[in-house]
Amino acid sequence: MVCAAGDSHAYGTGVEEAAGEIMTLLSLGVLFTIPAFLFAQEPLAAGSSDSGQASRVRGEDQLGDDSSVAGLSPSSASNAAGDPNQTGLAAASETPADGTSKVEHSLFASLLMAGKTQDQFKPLTAKKRFKVYSDDLLSPFHFFMAGVSAGVTQAQNVPPEWGQGAEGFGRRYANYYATATVSDMLQMVGEDLLHEDNLYYGSGEHGIWKRVKYAVKSSVLARGGDGTQHFSISQIGSTAGAAFISRLWQPKDDRSASNGAESFGIALATNAGVNVVREFLPDVTRHIFHRTAKVAGVQ
Repeated sequence: MVCAAGDSHAYGTGVEEAAGEIMTLLSLGVLFTIPAFLFAQEPLAAGSSDSGQASRVRGEDQLGDDSSVAGLSPSSASNAAGDPNQTGLAAASETPADGTSKVEHSLFASLLMAGKTQDQFKPLTAKKRFKVYSDDLLSPFHFFMAGVSAGVTQAQNVPPEWGQGAEGFGRRYANYYATATVSDMLQMVGEDLLHEDNLYYGSGEHGIWKRVKYAVKSSVLARGGDGTQHFSISQIGSTAGAAFISRLWQPKDDRSASNGAESFGIALATNAGVNVVREFLPDVTRHIFHRTAKVAGVQ
């Protein structure tokens, strides 16, 4: 197709503006991440005479915490730490202590799932919470879902002001990721301030309807330090915050309070649906990976 000089210039200008908007959205996500990271840092132990001992104790505790996040048994992690030459080998070959595969652990982390049932609840430290949320945002699943969301909304031509082609896809992709980043960072900071935990723990119940009811109910509940559930201010607040903050980069016709409220309602309904997936996903992956292991003869 041949374009006139004026049309070519207009197209180039449009691409440059779109690229600028995409970078602005991603930068906003980074700006929310930086204060959240600083907030998540745990204070150092006071007193210089005890600093060495405190450091060693924290190191041992952190080894246990990090090994559980990675799915390794504490003894395996300790052996790997003691022998630097074995660190890479341990990371590649160790099996998670709870019997799930590394692929399952990665998938659960991307969905903010503990991969355990509610009777195994353990509250997160501020440092560990930051790792959970950063792993979520940087997981392949998030990038994949951003692409899926961008593809679906582009096929629907929503919003029409963002157009089609690579320009429209890039805007929709950045919109999804920026909104997810804002929501996650607000929720993480809210959890720290309010001592709430929104990591999903399975019900441990039997029966489809009991589990579905638990999953839907848990979409608006958080756990306190003792594991009991209560209304999640951090989750509801972060969902609302992201819905309204995202109006800043939406087309002019989608920046009203009613548009923000509609986005908030959709996000709540989506989270309830995702919770149902979280509840049953371990059953599905366990069946798939165990079957694969039997076929391969490596169980």
